[in-house]
Amino acid sequence: MVGEMETKEKPKPTPDYLMQLMNDKKLMSSLPNFCGIFNHLERLLDEEIGRVRKDMYNDTLNGSTDKRTSELPDAVGPIAQLQEKLYVPVKEYPDFNFVGRILGPRGLTAKQLEAETGCKIMVRGKGSMRDKKKEEQNRGKPNWEHLNEDLHVLITVEDSQNRAEIKLKRAVEEVKKLLVPAAEGEDSLKKMQLMELAILNGTYRDANIKSPALAFSLAATAQAPRIITGHSPVMPTAALRTPAPAAPTLMPLIRQIQTSAIMPTGTPHPALVPQAAD
Repeated sequence: MVGEMETKEKPKPTPDYLMQLMNDKKLMSSLPNFCGIFNHLERLLDEEIGRVRKDMYNDTLNGSTDKRTSELPDAVGPIAQLQEKLYVPVKEYPDFNFVGRILGPRGLTAKQLEAETGCKIMVRGKGSMRDKKKEEQNRGKPNWEHLNEDLHVLITVEDSQNRAEIKLKRAVEEVKKLLVPAAEGEDSLKKMQLMELAILNGTYRDANIKSPALAFSLAATAQAPRIITGHSPVMPTAALRTPAPAAPTLMPLIRQIQTSAIMPTGTPHPALVPQAAD
């Protein structure tokens, strides 16, 4: 049994499977975590969500989940800090949303890149802030000097020199892929980002669920808080109702008591025979 579990293939990274995992995470987070009994489950669930997103991301950008990055060498020498700027071609493609493509829904794409490359990835320069009014207010202030530069992606890494160079090179290669606009309708990364956004908003519909009402029911179940209680007896449907009984409904019960009180000889029980007055 253990051997079979170890050799069992992992589920394929699909949008439906990712949605199921995220719904499971919502459900688990809504349950009270008594004495930390869910700590390992939460960790395993987060790891599986990360694996699925990683494989889907690699499949989207590289065309195959089999393309894995090589292992990093052992650290040699002191810690070094490297950085590189990649300018966004906004002049060539003024209508393309590069910032949204790089960051992704709620920053998921950038976070995925950081996890993959081990580098810090930040969008800087003119147009990097969503709130344009706040961007103008911060322009010229200390620590906001980058707002005077053209829109760019700043990639930074901190590691030993030999490892930092490899990490930075990988990150530059991945970010450059994001700076190449795809034709409308052929942008697989955008489709994945929209799918992730729908999952986060709870509007993604599982292809395996045919009924919209059932899909809504499952989503509501995943989001509704639950309280763990002990085992309780299952009551019949009639016992759950508490209408005020009408007077005539007592008669069958009285007749049943009278019938059960008749002695085997056919005579009524002495307790039911009226006593004569003294």
